[in-house]
Amino acid sequence: MSLRIDLNETVPFNIERIMQTFLDECRTSLQQEDPHQAIHEARKTMKKMRAFSRLVRGEIGKKRYKQTNTYYRDVARQISEARDITAMLDTLQDLYEALDAALCEQTFQDIKNHLVSRKSALSRIQINRDKLLENMLNDLEKAEKIHGKWKIEQNGFEIFFKGIKITYSKCQQAMKKAYKKQSTKNLHEWRKRCKYLRYEVDFLRDIWPEPMKSLERELHQLTDYLGDDHDLAVLKAYVESMHLENEEALTAIFALMDHKREELQTLAKPLGKRILYESPDQFVNRLAYYWKYGLKDFAIKENQHPLSIA
Repeated sequence: MSLRIDLNETVPFNIERIMQTFLDECRTSLQQEDPHQAIHEARKTMKKMRAFSRLVRGEIGKKRYKQTNTYYRDVARQISEARDITAMLDTLQDLYEALDAALCEQTFQDIKNHLVSRKSALSRIQINRDKLLENMLNDLEKAEKIHGKWKIEQNGFEIFFKGIKITYSKCQQAMKKAYKKQSTKNLHEWRKRCKYLRYEVDFLRDIWPEPMKSLERELHQLTDYLGDDHDLAVLKAYVESMHLENEEALTAIFALMDHKREELQTLAKPLGKRILYESPDQFVNRLAYYWKYGLKDFAIKENQHPLSIA
């Protein structure tokens, strides 16, 4: 089932359908045979659920929004370390393919063995002993009660106005901070804000598919640049904590990490400026324009318009 606003449905029905679909997807993910894949997919879905609650925060109110966001944040935190280890292994493999194997072979193997051992230990502790996936499934039973308290009364773009404006504004602020002080923390915060905006744009993509699809693609590329940068930073910090002895290999590995991070940050900056060039009001008004005239076009084609054009 689609996880986008559907012009054939009222906004309240859209919101209820999308949140219920997310919950169903989470439950399905957590019941897969492969626990690591289950964790990966459930975590992604919960990020999208938090993004969707941000989109409708103006309608559900500050209290309900905070309750929902905090709930899914805390549930997802239980599985964040497992995702970090998987990302580090993927990043390590990419680095290995770009470096002199003869020089770095043993060091790479030592790092990989350490990460694989940590991942196995985490599986034994969290998945087997602590019944992590079962507990998360139980936690999701509480979620429907939280969503049941949402009150959606309006049926137009005004439902999304405040949420989009806040998300876009925080993206701009995070970008300025990241390039004023280019720290790993600030770049990661910018990436998180951009990812929420990317999800919100995707939820609304069908209001006018072509421009919204183009914007979502650019945001996707930006979050990929920033995500790869963060994964390299996390892996470097992890390797440094291992205190390995082969200084020559480590110097080569760290130099490549730093070079790749510099490239990614250089690519991210102009793309971010191109995406985030408008004021928050201008951006939201542009989407409101898409909503209004996209609905008119839809009404002409379908001879119906269940959503409010105003």
